[in-house]
Formats: sequence, C-alpha cells, structure tokens
Amino acid sequence: MIEDLKAVGKTPLSEKVYSTLVESIVKGTLPPGTKLQEQHVAKQLAVSATPVREAFRRMERDGFIESIPYCGVVVKELDYEEIMDAYACRANLELMAVREAVHKITDQQLDLLVHLSHSAASEDDFMKTSENSSRFHQTIYQAAGNKVLIHLMDSLSTVILRDMKYSAMDPKREQEILSEHKRIVQAFLDCDEEKAVRAMSVHLDNGLAYMKKRR
Repeated sequence: MIEDLKAVGKTPLSEKVYSTLVESIVKGTLPPGTKLQEQHVAKQLAVSATPVREAFRRMERDGFIESIPYCGVVVKELDYEEIMDAYACRANLELMAVREAVHKITDQQLDLLVHLSHSAASEDDFMKTSENSSRFHQTIYQAAGNKVLIHLMDSLSTVILRDMKYSAMDPKREQEILSEHKRIVQAFLDCDEEKAVRAMSVHLDNGLAYMKKRR
C-alpha cells in the first residue's frame, strides 16, 4: 500500500520519485485502482510536492497512472487488448526495421548494440535495465533510417516502454532478454538478414508471452 513506500534520497528527486512509484506499481505494492494523492505521496517519500507532480506527469505519459475526473490520479489498469494490439503492430515494424538495418548499420551503431547486449544492470536497478533495452531497439530503428517507421514506433512507445519496465523487474526475464539481444547482435555481425529477423521474432514472441503470463 501507499504507506509502505520508502523515503527517497536527494537529487534528482523527480527521477527517484518516478522510479520508486513505478517499482511499487510493477511489484504490485500499488495495485491498479490505487488513488495517489500528491501531498500524501510527498509526505510518505519525504519530498516536496514539486518532484511528485513532475513524476506524476511522466507516469501518466508512460501509461502507469491516469487522471479520472472527480476522482483524481489512480494507478492504471493494464489494458491487455491494447497490449496485444501494440505487440502486433510492433512485430511488423520491428521486423521491417531489422531487415533495413542489417544492411545500413554503422560500425558505431553496431558497437553500441554489442555493448548494450552485454550490459546487465544491478539487481535493484530495473530502470537502467529497461533503459538499456529501449536504447537497444532505438539503435536498430535509427540504423534502419526510415523516418516514418521511427515515427510509428514512437506512437507505440507508451505501451512498449511500460512493458519493458515490467520485464526488467523480473531477473529471469532480464537474463532471457540479454541472451535474445546477443543472438540479434550476432546476426547483425554476420550481416545475415533472415537470421536477424528470426532472432528478433523470437525475442518479440517471448516478450508477448511474458506479458500474457502476468494476466
């Protein structure tokens, strides 16, 4: 419950408030429907209202909370129909990105993919894990060089980034993701388009299966 939240340290406060609240939502400490009052959260986390307000804005943008008229801010229910639809769109776009990126990726971008596929964050740093995963996929989109594709992926970012944070909280799934990323990178190193597509397809299928298990 909200009373179980731990006080956060000093700067940057809004980032720490965001991480604390998102972690509590992902772990189920703050279940869907929980009402979050700005002043109450600020008191529990021993911060002022400003970083809480900033964190709330980011959390709403990322799909973790929603503002309901005459009720206030509440933890948002996961919309599994939305997740299924988003994954269907994402799969087609990501596989398209891989096909284009394999032949266009620069040495610098490839080096970054290698680095990210070997960058395991500490067990308690799920934010870093999700950020690494996001950068991995963003690098492939950029390598593809398709501006329309990048724009379309941005429109799915709310669902995708939210789901990455859920996956990052699971140590077993985190290790699976790193292994899947390494197989994708190896296909890029081999400049093997079909191998890269298969590796990405397996990665996306496993991600979808993981989210289904959370129902």
